[in-house]
Amino acid sequence: MRSWFLKLLALMLAFGLVAAACGNDDDEGVTAGPDEPAPAQADDDAAPAPADDDDGADDDAAPAPADDDDGADDDAAPAPADDDDGGIAAPADSEMMDNCDATVPGSEITMGIFSETAGLDPTVSSGSGTTGMIELATLYDVLVIYDQINKEYVPHLAESFSSNDDLTEWTLTLRPDIAFPDGTPLDTSVVQFTMERFLREGGRNQGRAYVAWIEEFEIIDDLNMVFHLDRPWGTFPYALSDETGMMVNPTVVEAIGNEEFNLNPVNAGLGPYNIERYAPGEEIVVTAKDDYWGGPVCIETVRFIRIPGAPATYEAYKNDEIQVAFLREPRVISEAREDGEGANGHVFLQNAGGVVFVNNGVRGSTPPTTDVRLREAIALSVDPAVMDQRANEGLGKPGASLLSTDSIYWDEELFAPIQPNLERARALVQEVKDETGWDGTIRLACHNAPSRIDWAIAAEALLEAAGFEVEVDNDGTILDLIGIVLVNADFDLACWGFNVSDETPFIPVLQFRSDAGNNRIGYADPNMDAALDKLQVATNNDEIQAALAEIWSVWQQSWPSAIYETIEEFFIWKPHVKGIVGSQASSLLFHDAYLDQG
Repeated sequence: MRSWFLKLLALMLAFGLVAAACGNDDDEGVTAGPDEPAPAQADDDAAPAPADDDDGADDDAAPAPADDDDGADDDAAPAPADDDDGGIAAPADSEMMDNCDATVPGSEITMGIFSETAGLDPTVSSGSGTTGMIELATLYDVLVIYDQINKEYVPHLAESFSSNDDLTEWTLTLRPDIAFPDGTPLDTSVVQFTMERFLREGGRNQGRAYVAWIEEFEIIDDLNMVFHLDRPWGTFPYALSDETGMMVNPTVVEAIGNEEFNLNPVNAGLGPYNIERYAPGEEIVVTAKDDYWGGPVCIETVRFIRIPGAPATYEAYKNDEIQVAFLREPRVISEAREDGEGANGHVFLQNAGGVVFVNNGVRGSTPPTTDVRLREAIALSVDPAVMDQRANEGLGKPGASLLSTDSIYWDEELFAPIQPNLERARALVQEVKDETGWDGTIRLACHNAPSRIDWAIAAEALLEAAGFEVEVDNDGTILDLIGIVLVNADFDLACWGFNVSDETPFIPVLQFRSDAGNNRIGYADPNMDAALDKLQVATNNDEIQAALAEIWSVWQQSWPSAIYETIEEFFIWKPHVKGIVGSQASSLLFHDAYLDQG
């Protein structure tokens, strides 16, 4: 790779780029497979895990950072590590970087986003950096940020947080003297109001589930409160960094109502920017506040637009029509790495981001794939290298394992990839045919993006080599695919994905619980439930790794779906754009952003 890549790699390491969750989230908190969001319902009893599609990864991608001079610690636990007081406190110098004394008149950047948000209300957006979280964070800010360098959650609007020993009580302390633009103070009643809206308004993203796990909001005083959970959760701060951690102004919401709030939430947030223009299908424009609690906001205007497809987005970037681009197709990512001399970059890695989604009997359905032998045959047929060559021109990150080799939890013995075995796959398919009289027919649903058409051709060929008769449906759009899978549950196989992030791997894999409200494939195994229970209470890397290894072991006995690749979500921005930082769930934060005039 050219010298530019080494420079970018160094920059990425400096940012501590590790995996982040999220992918093709829909308007209601479920993620789809491919390139756009779409609707489905979150459940009170389980967090809908972001599921990603299989659009992008890159073998030449920068790996998750190794310990080097950047000060990042690969062994640091993503879960909070207690300080001397038993909690995590905000650093004394956590206000904005001293990049400007005041907003620079006329300064502006435009970002090409991945997909549009359904609205500006945090309960409406499906969330993550793929669908709304970046834009909304400029308006509302968050209680907690995921520190990509040290790989831990750190306070932002919060001053500190800590848990009790059994992880069922989390104490939050807010920073003093923070207020909304109309003077309404940030206090614990605002936190409770904000989070309860996800239940009261039928929140359509995974935040609804997080809040449902809170049995009681114990208000101690204006700045201190305790969340009493109905279950232990070792990485609860994730919820404080997600949409549920975006504080909204009760005065504004109650004055203008939910509908207007979703479209024009002026003065409704604590973020560095206020909404200037929201034109669905066109753009979101935010302008700098002159009284942001963190200090001067350097860039006056940030504009978010969607340009369909990574090739067109990157072309706009090269033509200086946008200064920040979200890219997700490996072929385009590879081109960006080759061409992007001097650019800044940020990578979010999505373990198990490319998956052949298998219907195990969701909603009482009885597809042939309810037979575990056929699920194993599918997993042994889908050769990751072949899929990558066909769909990604060999530029992806193929691998049939729950984790990528770039994950901070990777261990070759614990997470050894499944190896293709066409002979055994054929034997299993024939066994089921002989025993049941099934004719081998199986339906495969995808969508009509060019990369997914190639994907479907490869998957069809591999499965038919094992004895399946594949009926492919990829004539529709991404929204059509989401309707087939999430709304109607009328599928045998689908192009899809799970986003197992290093920050909080518990969230996406929770969907494999037998009683999970977001169990979209009807999978159930008591051994998986037990392994998930261990992951839920894990608080350090060793515990998380051990629980994930147990999950992977159970996976290879019950075959819920077929993993074939890890996906990258790649952000690139111009050399003169500085100070953008990454948090969790493929999100970027602009409160420290500035333009280098030198």
